[in-house]
This record gives sequence, C-alpha cells and structure tokens, in this order.
Amino acid sequence: MPTDAFGDLVFTGLGQKVGKYVRLSQDTPPSVIYHLMTQYWGLDIPNLLISVTGGAKDFNMKPRLKSVFRRGLVKVAQTTGAWIITGGSHTGVMKQVGKAVRDFTLSSSYNEEEVVTVGIATWGTVHNREGLIHPSGSFPAEYIMDEEGQGHLTCLDSNHSHFILVDDGTHGRYGVEIPLRTKLEKFISEQTKERGGVAIKIPIVCVVLEGGPGTLHTIYNAITSGTPCVVVEGSGRVADVIAQVAGLPTSEITISRIQQKLSVFFQEMFETLSESRIVEWTKKIQDIVRRRQLLTIFREGKDGQQDVDVAILQALLKASRSHDYFGHENWGHQLKLAVAWNRVDIARSEIFSDERQWKPSELHPVMMAALISNKPEFVKLFLENGVRLKEFVTWDTLLYLYQHLDPSCLFHSKLQKVLAEEPERLASRPTAPRVQMHHVAQVLRELLGDFTQPLYPRPRTGDRPHLLLPVPNIKLNMQGVSLRSLHKRSPGHVSFTMDPIRDLLIWAIIQNRRELAEIIWAQSQDCIVAALACSKILKELSKEEEDTDSLEGMLVLADEYEHRAIGVFTECHRKDEERAQKLLTRVSEAWGKTTCLQLALQAKDMKFVSHGGIQAFLTKVWWGQLCVDNGLWRVILCMLAFPLLYTNLISFRYQVAAGLWAGAGASDRPSPLCLQG
Repeated sequence: MPTDAFGDLVFTGLGQKVGKYVRLSQDTPPSVIYHLMTQYWGLDIPNLLISVTGGAKDFNMKPRLKSVFRRGLVKVAQTTGAWIITGGSHTGVMKQVGKAVRDFTLSSSYNEEEVVTVGIATWGTVHNREGLIHPSGSFPAEYIMDEEGQGHLTCLDSNHSHFILVDDGTHGRYGVEIPLRTKLEKFISEQTKERGGVAIKIPIVCVVLEGGPGTLHTIYNAITSGTPCVVVEGSGRVADVIAQVAGLPTSEITISRIQQKLSVFFQEMFETLSESRIVEWTKKIQDIVRRRQLLTIFREGKDGQQDVDVAILQALLKASRSHDYFGHENWGHQLKLAVAWNRVDIARSEIFSDERQWKPSELHPVMMAALISNKPEFVKLFLENGVRLKEFVTWDTLLYLYQHLDPSCLFHSKLQKVLAEEPERLASRPTAPRVQMHHVAQVLRELLGDFTQPLYPRPRTGDRPHLLLPVPNIKLNMQGVSLRSLHKRSPGHVSFTMDPIRDLLIWAIIQNRRELAEIIWAQSQDCIVAALACSKILKELSKEEEDTDSLEGMLVLADEYEHRAIGVFTECHRKDEERAQKLLTRVSEAWGKTTCLQLALQAKDMKFVSHGGIQAFLTKVWWGQLCVDNGLWRVILCMLAFPLLYTNLISFRYQVAAGLWAGAGASDRPSPLCLQG
C-alpha cells in the first residue's frame, strides 16, 4: 500500500532546519529505498558508509573521549563525503552522533555541506508518531520532542537529517528495523561510484560505542560478513570487553579470561545470565578478536592515535589488504579510496610508504580522478611521486578532460555555443564525440585575441586529431627558433606538438581552479608569458560572467597572475637586464606565436607594463627606431612629441599615439614593437 507518512520534517521549537522522512514496510526492497534517497531526497552518492552502533540507553563517557569521538566522526564524514547511519533515536549512541552533528553545524561556515545523518528506526517505537501521518504527504510535518512523556517509547533525534521509519504492524517492539538496515547497508556497499574514470565500490565501516547483547550480535555479523569494525575503548560494556581482550596475545585469549572481563563490565547482568548465554557470548567474542585484520581498537591518546577519523580510514585500508584484494590491485584500490575520500594525509602515511614503489604510469588513472574532482593536494602528491605531465597529458587525455568540464563554468557554455554552430558536422558524423580540441582552440582564440594562432589544429577529414598533420614547406626562423624544429620529422608529415603543462594550465584556469593552476604553473618553463596569458583569459571571461562571486574570483586571480609575471620578470631583470628585455619580444610558439609585450598590452596589464625595466626597453626601442632616419628635423620633432606619445601609449590610447607617431614623420617606417601590441 502507498505510505501515508512521508515528506519534509521540522522539530517544533528547534529552528527552521528541515529534514526528510518516510514510513515504509519492513520488506521494502533496498533498491527502492536507495533510489528514494538519491533521486527524490537528492543525496549525493556517498564515498563511504559509516554505520554507528552501540548502547541505546544513555551511558557515561569521559568528557575528553566524548569530545574526541564527536569531532573525529563528523570530520571523517565531512571530509570524505560519507553517510552516517544510526538508529535515529534521541538516546544513547544515536544522541551522541546527533550532538556531534549539531556542534559541527553551529561552528561551520555557510558554504560547508551538511553532514548526511540517516536514522533508521522502528515506526512502532516512535513517540508522537501520529503527527507524522498525512495521506498526501505533509510539507512539512511538525514533530514534537517530549522526552518526559515518552514512557517506554523514544523520540526521534532532532540533529539527524533523514529518517527511515520501518513498520511491521507492531507497537512498542524494538529491533524491527535491524534486518532492513542490514540489507540496505549491504546494498549500498555493493554500489559503484565513478569519478574521473576511476570507479570504487562504496566501502562500509562499523563504529561501536558501548553496547549490550544486541551490539555484540551486530559486531559479530559485521565481522563475519567482512565489514571492518572500529571499537572505541573507554565507552563501556561490550566495546571495552572486546578492546581489552583484543590487546592480548592469541594464546592468552582464553574462555576464562573473556568471562572474567564480562563479569567486570556487565556486573549484575552477568550474574543473571545462563551458562549457555555466557558460552554463546564468549565464542562470539573469540571469533571477533581473531579477525584482527577487520578489527581496529581506538584507544584515545595511545598507540599514536589521536583522531577517530584517522582510525576509521586506517581500519578500511587495513581490511582491504586481505579482503577481496591482493598484490598490485590491493594497493591501487587503497589509493582510489584515499582519492575518493580526499584524504591526502592518509595516502602519505598509509600508501606512499617504503613498502610500495609506484611506477608513474600506475598513478595516471588516479591523477585523472584528482584533476576532474579538483583535488590539488593529490595532484601535488602524484607529481612528487614520479608523475610527469609530459607523459600523462596525451591528446586523448586532454580531450577527456574537456569533455568532463565543470558544467557550471562559463567556458563550458561558450564551448556549447561553438558546437551548436556545427550542425553539418553532427549530421555527417553523429557518432563522433561532441567536443573536439579545435573547438576548444576556437574559444581560446576569442579569449587570447585574434593576434594569436590557434593552439590546437582542426584535423583533416578521416584523421584522428593527434595523428600526423601537414606542415607548410617553408623555412622560417624567429628569434633563433626554427618552426620546423618544433615538430618531429617524418616523410611529408609531422606529428602535432603539444605543450602538456600549458594545456593543463589552461584547463585549470578556465574553470577558475586557483590551487590547481598554481601547482601546474610552477612547472611551466615559459612562466612569464603563461602568467600573462592566464591574466588575459580570466579578464576576458570575467566580461561575460554573470555570477558575482565567480566574476570577482576571476579578477582576483587575473591580478594574481599579473603579479606573478612581474615577480619573475623582476628577478630576471635583476640578474641580466639585456636578456630580460629580450624575453619581452621573444615569440612564444606554445602560446600562439605571441609575445609577452603583446599579451600584456592586450590584457591591459598596467602594472606589468609600468615596470621600470619594461619602460626602459620601450624607450630604447622608440629612440633607436627614430635614429635610423638621418633627418635631424624629424628627431627634433619627435623629441617634442615624445612626452605626449609615451603618455598616450601607456594609457592605451592607441589611436592618439599612432597619430602622434605619424605626425612625427615616421609613418613610412615600421611601427615600434610597443605599438604592434
């Protein structure tokens, strides 16, 4: 039957925070629930599933341990993009999770994403559940928390973001939701998440605080099914029994030792247990602690452990070393997990160690994932560990990157406009990928200026764009660099030469990815012209950007790259003035056969042009070109015109400056390089 309790949920008197809830049957297929969560509730597919279990009644934890647990749990969820699943009630371990989320929400900034906390509870045990019933869905339903009048029932926890309420028709019977929760967690852990061409199955970890017989059963089922568990020592009862026994050598984990621990941590309950129950508990604990690869004990302040988040991620990596993965594939799987979680600290400490030496080619797939998902720290880590951009960035790699541009960036929409103007191409080659590199080159030429040449050529019919392309049979020398020397020689044809660092830098800049662009620019050999080109691209994009925040970010980044160009030029000028000035007019083959001076003038980079070394160069060029002509009257006239000419040139009043130049009688000679800009 259709459910009569679903929709938005607010807790009366606790602000305007809106959650989601649904009442469903205990035999609802997990696939249906997962579809509801991702498609209708709009939750992003998680990178990790954290199932928190333990005591359902309030228990005492040391203040410091409580603080460490709360901080670490939310940190791992927030940094990795995890879902936290609990029983959803305002009591016991579920209450501790809720308070952890509340503390994070109060201290986080407005742009930080909400921590997804899913409470799976039994409908028949929820106090004041009548207020959640509305045949057509309530928007929102108002839920009243009444802890004093709840009796043997329990209230929902107000700090959870989503609730799944399992109904089997019973009233007041706890544990109804456990089978469905187990099936749902298993189903989610079997799903695959893909990002940047790298796919991983969603890992799951069980975190245990305190707990009684039910918690012991949950841990046992998790361990036997291959799910890693993190047990928090110091939280009480079952958690402490397992933690203390697990620290012993295998030979000392005897039945008498386990029963002695049970009698200490359960006290009165232990005396009422039958012999068969004690034996059952003992065997389960023995089986749990023997699976050391799947069991991690968090001891606050011991064994170098300081944070719960690190313990959780270490537990998952430790489990993957012997479960379902072996050898090379195991290491690759661990690295994929670390990238998905965006935890470069875990990758450095657990994966890039002396145990394993990585070949650069093995890191290429995760490098691609780190670029597309904008994880600059991982890009830096991979570069430190041997990835060479010249080997990584092939034509196909670059094409893949542009086909996976961030849809929200302005360059993506400009690229779509270019594609829309080619209906005949789509009609003739409907199976061809929509975005090709000559489309990218067309948009880039609009941004850099018509004075540049296309960075990527249009392929000949029937050729793959990265294969052989014809080169005109001419000999041309620019500043001592032969055009033909930039291509590999072959009979009649040559391979098109890319500049991988330039290509990757442009891809990062057009998406306004500041940190990523900085890492790539630092590897550029022609870094002055690269910085000025970035400044020009960003300024041109900002003219069309409608989003105020993005526009401001582009202008700030453009200014930053202008300052970088100034910084590098200043250092060069300090070392050798003459060679530094040659850099200004050196033709850059990589950047469309333009020069630093042309780019700076076109981008209106006033701070760069007003640099003392550049001003001295402009004066020298201007005066030298005048003195070529022997007419003394022209020299005198130009000396009088110079102040006005120079002022108007620096102010970018090109027409006025050109007029003064012509008026000086020099119009029959080539204009100086500064005017060519």
